[in-house]
Amino acid sequence: MKLNKIERLKAELSPFEYRQKLDVLDFSNLEESDRFYLKNYGIYNNKLRPEHFMLRVRVAGGCMEAQQLLEIVKTARAESLEVVLTARAQLELHGLHAENVLAVWKELLNAGVTTLQTLTDNFRNIVTDPYDGLLSSSRIEGYPLIAQMQATVLNNPEWMGMLPRKFNTAICGSETTHTHFYGNDLYFALAQKGERWGFNLYLGGKNSESAQAADIFVLPQQVPDIFLAVAKTFREHGLRQSRAKTRLFHLIEAVGMAQVREYIASYCDFALECAGRTMHRKSVPQTFTPLHNGTYGCCVQSVYGKIDIEQLEAVAAFAVEENCSIRFGVDQNLYLLGLKEPVIPFTPVSAASQVTACAGSRYCALSLWDIKDDTAYLPLEQIEKHHIQVGFSGCLKGCGRHHHCDIGVVGLRTNLFGDTQKAARVYLGGEYSSGGAPARLIFPSVPLTHLQELLETVISSFEASGQKDFEAFCAIYLNSHSSAFVLLWYLSQRYLKRPPQLEKASEEVLYKRLKACEDFPDVAESENYAEAIKVMMHALWDD
Repeated sequence: MKLNKIERLKAELSPFEYRQKLDVLDFSNLEESDRFYLKNYGIYNNKLRPEHFMLRVRVAGGCMEAQQLLEIVKTARAESLEVVLTARAQLELHGLHAENVLAVWKELLNAGVTTLQTLTDNFRNIVTDPYDGLLSSSRIEGYPLIAQMQATVLNNPEWMGMLPRKFNTAICGSETTHTHFYGNDLYFALAQKGERWGFNLYLGGKNSESAQAADIFVLPQQVPDIFLAVAKTFREHGLRQSRAKTRLFHLIEAVGMAQVREYIASYCDFALECAGRTMHRKSVPQTFTPLHNGTYGCCVQSVYGKIDIEQLEAVAAFAVEENCSIRFGVDQNLYLLGLKEPVIPFTPVSAASQVTACAGSRYCALSLWDIKDDTAYLPLEQIEKHHIQVGFSGCLKGCGRHHHCDIGVVGLRTNLFGDTQKAARVYLGGEYSSGGAPARLIFPSVPLTHLQELLETVISSFEASGQKDFEAFCAIYLNSHSSAFVLLWYLSQRYLKRPPQLEKASEEVLYKRLKACEDFPDVAESENYAEAIKVMMHALWDD
């Protein structure tokens, strides 16, 4: 078995042992091997922008003490850093450079803030619902279990950087949630079996795949042991050849879920039970949410992950003054918990809370767009009005989770319609709240200047359907049709003078209705409607 180059590095020097090099490292002259090792300490640097450094702060379960947040604010202000909230309920500090990154890293460590194992081949930040344990629908509190799971692997030489690839874990013990976790490698989903409450295990999720049912029921007290059993399964049996195929998904693909279940069982000192009934319902996010103890939680919205130092400091100071808890959500927003009244002294920001956006080109060399600013090309009012979940990524790595949402957008550049310009891939139809199929690529390339009008057309067909939400609309009206036909349909809505309305009918029937329109392109039949699509795309979008 030929190991990939990262595995060969680990065999020479473990990431934990690399720590001794930090104090003598020349951060202005890094090798690629250094960049890998530094990621294990939460220090990110890319050869495309070698002068820029970032620190990613680990926030277990999204929970952070207000005083710790004030320490981060103090450091960010002193070093003129920018703070970004991530889609794993943690923080990133941008604007660091070779001369100060190590000093800031040590300063945070001394303040009890860790950045360990937030990047590369590690168990990433373990996430949960921001209202974990606090809703009337909460059955099992996840945070104590998260703390136990994290303690197993954090700052442990046996685990630091020693996985075949990154590993995302989520747990949700509430029957209702406005956040969703099937894109994780490991998801403990609330379940009931008889009179007992616990979790069903789902495995193998990633940016482009939903986690699959492992047919394992886990009692709350078993969660840390099952986590460790899955961890050992991945470490000992995971694939370590091509870096493109080393996630847990690929192990399941190679050997099957039944074999993975056997591996897990071999690392447990108790018999595994078959799954119970998964118990969660999709809820709509609110600015203020009543909590079971009579207080309120408040979503303090960021601008797609961006939040200025002044606002962050004000929120932390208010939390101290009012004795509130602070949590971060996977929706890139901040939550205040324990308010006596549903009132806060902060001016709401102008942004769609349903949009999850990657760091973008301002902060990431891999992104082709400045994603957080280019959200202006989305129909934000309609998105917010209908609680449509949008995932916006600057590249196919998918940090905006564009497969696990209602509408996914990925930035690219194209010369298909004239001069090279910004364009987007558009994905539709993710059944993300139930762990169904991820969103499909529908529009391979849409010029940025036409993106808003196209998405308005898509959302208008949802509005006309009368369905309760966009996810249900896609499941009923779109997902039974081929991707090519959905593309053809929405192009026709823009191209035809009197386009037909979308109905619950077969693809064949709907296609006949399109063909019956007098101004439908007069082209020969072609596989996947390719000729008609080509005519309409160029008529609509050519410069």
